Formats: sequence, structure tokens, C-alpha cells
Amino acid sequence: MKKLRKITITASVLFASVSAMAIGGAALAQEQSGAISMTEAVTVGVDSHPQISQAQMNKEAIEFERKQAQGLYGPRVEVEAGVGARRLDNPTRNSLGISNDWLNPIDAQVRADWTVFDFGRRRGELLRQAARVDGASLRVLERSEFIGLQIARQYLDVLLQERVVAASMDNTGFHRTLVGNLSEGVQQGSISIADRQQAEERLQAALVREAEASETLQNARIRLQALTGLPIQAVMLPPDLGAMLPASEAQAIGLARTQNPLVREAQADVDAANALAKSAKGDLYPTVGVEAYARAGDDIDGFQGETTDVLARAYVRWEIFDSGINAAKYQEMVRRSSEARFAMHSRQRDAEEDVRTAWNGLQTQQRVVQELATQSTVTDGLINSYQEQFNIGRRSLLDVLDAQNTRYNVQVRLESARFSEIFAQYQVLAATNLFLKALSVEPHHGAGENEREIYGYGPSVVAEQQGRVYPE
Repeated sequence: MKKLRKITITASVLFASVSAMAIGGAALAQEQSGAISMTEAVTVGVDSHPQISQAQMNKEAIEFERKQAQGLYGPRVEVEAGVGARRLDNPTRNSLGISNDWLNPIDAQVRADWTVFDFGRRRGELLRQAARVDGASLRVLERSEFIGLQIARQYLDVLLQERVVAASMDNTGFHRTLVGNLSEGVQQGSISIADRQQAEERLQAALVREAEASETLQNARIRLQALTGLPIQAVMLPPDLGAMLPASEAQAIGLARTQNPLVREAQADVDAANALAKSAKGDLYPTVGVEAYARAGDDIDGFQGETTDVLARAYVRWEIFDSGINAAKYQEMVRRSSEARFAMHSRQRDAEEDVRTAWNGLQTQQRVVQELATQSTVTDGLINSYQEQFNIGRRSLLDVLDAQNTRYNVQVRLESARFSEIFAQYQVLAATNLFLKALSVEPHHGAGENEREIYGYGPSVVAEQQGRVYPE
């Protein structure tokens, strides 16, 4: 019986000892079969994901709003023509005896109007739209970084689940071999039926785990396809981006405060709000412009015969009293600017939190990987020790089965920790706007506009310093 036990446990442990090789071999086999790299997956996803394209279309739409703002600097020309019939009855026509005569007016007119000076209304609107274009462009960049990070996360999940499946298959093989050997012992009368049933129960549990792991792997591939649009079946280990990480947590936080796409987008919103306040202030002052008007026709304005009317003039229009509406509007825009600034501060805090959380996760997972690697070595030795003790009757079959279960769990946790460590690196890079750069992947078309510089916005103000009044 002892000899049979030794053969049984030795065969099972030998099967388990190659599990690490089986897991690593899965990735190698995929590479040889033409796997798609993570960089390729991210590149395709960034170029084709609908959310990024949606942000791109929004940016282009706002560019046309900026073109509308540019159009405010030019003249407006209107042309009108008309023809009809008119009966006009008034004392003058009655006295002339022509009140029953129908008029057949036909005329054409052209009117041109050009605002020469408006105390910053147009300038404020142009700068606002330029800032909005930059903000929308940064949204394209943010979506590119975000989708790229999500693709990387899902890509790593596929890698992880492949290793979990390999470990589950190895675990199933261990129990299947054990059940076969115990069945021989039952036939020979050296092993109890209860021991075989115990092993069979664990085999069924291992089969369930294997089925669940396969389902999780397929779901991970489905999610990856949803992100990239590609039916990726074979993946490979991603490149190590540790060298691209900031040197310290403090440096990473500093980069997040200034380079995080959401923070930069929020700064563009602040600039847009300040430009709108500038435009609103212009409503408190007059508008200076010129206009020209020409009209020619027959039977127009109630007079028979041809008429020609030509006018050219300069004008000043000023609504000198509006019951405080424009003044209140200006104060509203000043508050909107401050509101946008506080929203930017909130974004900065969120970015700092993301970096701190990712940095903490990175350091934690590094320690966890080391500890789990040590534990994995210990569990390998534990199974060998239990084998020896089982052979001399000092350990039960349950002890050996529990040791194998622990080994499987540690193996899965170790792989999870390794990929969590890699993803924590990616999170730090994404929060500091370095992830796509580290992969040498260009963001989607439309990211990186700088229209505020093109249209001379100037440096962003550090605070709203406009004169304020407070509501009663």
C-alpha cells in the first residue's frame, strides 16, 4: 500500500511541477502563431474607436464655431428684390383722384453693414471659441489615452486569463491522474473507496474551475474585441515600460497637475469662460460701424414712377439704459469663470488621486509579487513534504489535496499580481499623459491643437481679478 501511495503521489506531483512551464508555454505558442502585440492593438483601437471619433467630430464642429466668430470681423451684405401689386387709399391720393389706381411695385435693394469697433465683443468671442477648440482637442487626447489604457488593461486581462486557464488545466490533470492511480489502488484493495471518492470530488471541482476560467477568458477576448474592433485570439507579453515612469511619486504628481489631459482641458474651459466675460463686458459699451444702402424700383413707397435711394453713413449705437441687464450678465460671466477654475482645481485633485493610487498599487504589487513567488516555492516544497509523510502514513490524502489547492490558488494570485503590477505602471503613465508616448503610439487625429497661441490669447490668468459686485 505504501508503495502504491508513493507511485500515486509522485506521479501527481510530477504533473503539477510542470505547470509553470505550461503557463509560460501558452504565450510562446501564441507568439509563434502570429499574435497581435499590445502596441498594435492600442494603435488600431485609438484610430478606430467610436468614442474617440465622436470627440474628433466635436472638435471639428467647434472649429466651425470659431470660423463663425472670425466672420464677425467682416461686413455683412444683404440683397433683396420684390414685385407685387398695391392699392393705396389716403387723403393725398383721394385729393389727386388716383386712390383707385393700382400700383405695381418692383424693386431691388442691397444693404452692407460693417462693425468697425465694438470694445472687445468679437475679440472675446473669437478667443472663447479658440479656447473651446483647444479644449475639444484635449478631449480627443484624453479619449485616446483613456481608450488606449482600457485596451491595455483588457489585453493584460486576456494574458492573465490564458494563464489561469493553463493553471486550471494543469490542476485538472493533477486530479485526473490522482483519481486514475487511486482507482488502481481500489481494484487492488490497497486504497479505500472513500479516498478515491474524495479525489473524484476534487476532480469535479477542478473541472468546474477550468470551465469557468475558459468562460472568463472568452469574455475577456470579447471585451478586447469591443475596444479594438479586432477578433484577437493570440496575444503576447507587452513591453516593459518601467523605464518611462517618472523618477518619483512627487514628480509624477507634478506632471499630473500640469500634463493630465483632463486638467489641461479644464484649463481651456477656464480660458474660454474668461474670454466670454471679456465679450460680455463689451456689451456695456457702444458699437461703432459703417453701413451703405442702395435701392431702386418702380411704384415703390406709394409713389408712381421710378425711385432711386442711396445712403452711406457711419454710426454709433449704444444702449445707454437696459435696467442693469448687461452689467448683471458681465458679473455672471465672471462667476462662470471662477466656477470653471474651481472645476479645474477639482480635476487636479482627481489627477493627483489617480497618480497616488496607481503609485501605491505599483509599490504594493511589487511586494506582493515577491511574497507570492516565495510562497509558490514554499508550496512546491510543501507538496513534496506531504508526499513523504503520506508515504509513511503521517499525512492523509486530504492534506495532499489541500496542498495542491493552495498551490493552484497561489499560482493564480501570483499571475494576477504580476499583471496588476504592469497595469499600475500604465496607470501612472496615463495619468501623466505619457502612456501613448511610451508605446510610441500617436493619439487620434485632431489631438494637440493650440489655437489659443495662433489667435494670440496670451498667458492664462492665474485668477479672476475683474471688478465684482455682489447680488443683494
